[in-house]
Amino acid sequence: MDFIAIDFETANSLRTSVCSIGIVQVKNGKIKEEVHTLINPLSEFHYYNTKIHGITEDMVMSAPTFEEFWPDFKEFVENQTIIAHNASFDISVLRASLNNFHESTPDFQYGCSYQIAKKVWPNLYNHKLSTVANYLGISLRHHDALEDARASAKITLQAMQKTRTNSVQELSHLHKLKVGTPNPTKKQGTRSIKSKTDASLQLLETEVNLPNMKHPFYGANIVFTGRMLSMTRMQAAQLAVNCGAICKGNVDSNTNVLVVGDNDLVKYVQGIKSTKMKKVEEMISHGLPIEIVGEQDFLRIVRYND
Repeated sequence: MDFIAIDFETANSLRTSVCSIGIVQVKNGKIKEEVHTLINPLSEFHYYNTKIHGITEDMVMSAPTFEEFWPDFKEFVENQTIIAHNASFDISVLRASLNNFHESTPDFQYGCSYQIAKKVWPNLYNHKLSTVANYLGISLRHHDALEDARASAKITLQAMQKTRTNSVQELSHLHKLKVGTPNPTKKQGTRSIKSKTDASLQLLETEVNLPNMKHPFYGANIVFTGRMLSMTRMQAAQLAVNCGAICKGNVDSNTNVLVVGDNDLVKYVQGIKSTKMKKVEEMISHGLPIEIVGEQDFLRIVRYND
């Protein structure tokens, strides 16, 4: 029962904007060590993110950058098994942050306490960290990186006890869950195509070479809504892909940015909202760090050149 639970908080919608890290080391089924640090993301704080986790720019002024903290962090995760709640997000944050200063991703395996909870306690009405923690009697101050990492660790330990398993790998195998490994060279062609829009955007991604890893949209999942006045959605998606973004047709839990066409932005301000806008607002209210960007701001950002 050895693993490392982690959690990141971010300053804005970009995966490279880590502002807090929580690390919990589990040895022989017990929490051995805990680490919490603020991180200076060297980027602006978005109102929505600060509202969620309470961290401000002033609070991180003297904190280490991700690059400065990485040697200590690496000692915990290298060649270990990592657990996180919605692990795909945390692992993508780790990879993007390492890419940001051209550091290779270390070897490790990872599992997801969200997916584990869905299998072990399938009757819960949802499997958000706060819901599962409350059900299991785990105290939690949500969106504090250390508290979230600790809750993820305790959920995983209780799942092992309930299923009489002794490792993340054994627990995942029992419930036919995949134990992941970092793979930054994964080919885009291996992804399933869910719609014509996604298929077109997938092809666009293969045409782009070496995007600027410091660009604000690098690694971000972007969705468009509304009619754009300056260009078509496909042209806008190409600009985003050129910056290293991933464009999708529908909003989901991995979405970072919703771009609203100018024609609909006025309606949005007046309270007239598309289905995607309503869904994003609901997801933001539940703690997901998604940014809503107007067409002109989108154009300004894609022209960014570090």
